[in-house]
Amino acid sequence: MSLIPATHTTETLTKRFSNPVINSVVDVFKYFVGTTAELAKIVPVHEAPRFEKSSAIEVNGPGKGIVVINVPTELVSKAVSLLIDESLADDEHVLTDFVCELSNMIAGQAKKAVDHMGFLLGHPTVIETESINTLYPPEAGSQCGIFNTGIGPIIVHFGFVGQLGEIVDYDEEQVDKKRILIIDSDEMDRALFEGLLHERYTVESAASVEEAFMDAALNTPDLILLDIDSPDGNHAESVKYIKQSPLTSDVEVLVMTANRSTTSIIQSFNHGANDYILKSDFTKQILVGKIERAFGRTPVVKEEVASVN
Repeated sequence: MSLIPATHTTETLTKRFSNPVINSVVDVFKYFVGTTAELAKIVPVHEAPRFEKSSAIEVNGPGKGIVVINVPTELVSKAVSLLIDESLADDEHVLTDFVCELSNMIAGQAKKAVDHMGFLLGHPTVIETESINTLYPPEAGSQCGIFNTGIGPIIVHFGFVGQLGEIVDYDEEQVDKKRILIIDSDEMDRALFEGLLHERYTVESAASVEEAFMDAALNTPDLILLDIDSPDGNHAESVKYIKQSPLTSDVEVLVMTANRSTTSIIQSFNHGANDYILKSDFTKQILVGKIERAFGRTPVVKEEVASVN
């Protein structure tokens, strides 16, 4: 079964969608990154070269589609230096997150142009570059734009693939109900994260680090989600207390913050945090993806894609 109406083909949808995506790439590098970008050529997806880092955006509307941004690590590092902080240009966690942020900027720039066509763009999700081919059936006529920018090449795949379903799934054979402990003084936020994670993990919560230590004395968690925001400032120091405690020294810590300031994130990493989540801009897929990577388990892309009618 295909979600593409009989009046449309995957090729015609790709053609309608390609110009807004191409223009948005040029605009993002010009207005946000502060450098040039020009389209070198368009080739079929399976003829495109592959770089190290990739992020996918699901497209819904007249057809079910997907946009994949594929970039070399060097470009991401240069962009992080220009837009965030030169000291983070070699931080693998930051580089991985920025690939999603770059995709988000491109999607946001394209949004107005595709809204009137009935297309809706989802949130970006990190994927493995090796999985790109599984997303685009050869018969779908998907395209790939190869761009040259002032800081390196970027490849943007776009196409419509029928009934794709979820972009990202996780290897269920690996799941062993890891235990997650959420530390957040806000009761509503604790409930939100518990709701997002309870089906996949055993989830407990605490309002403070002190309360969490009492919980950890009875049941050691596998990972701690720690909110470092508070009315009286940044609580990145809490990461140090967690990593110094014999109860939790070996527990992975993923910090949560609504503050885009790099200072608190750098402090958290210096104290032993594994990764971070921006509470103001994340999806369940991003959250679970970061948790799985902290456990050393890589999210995988579904290989089952329904054929296009």
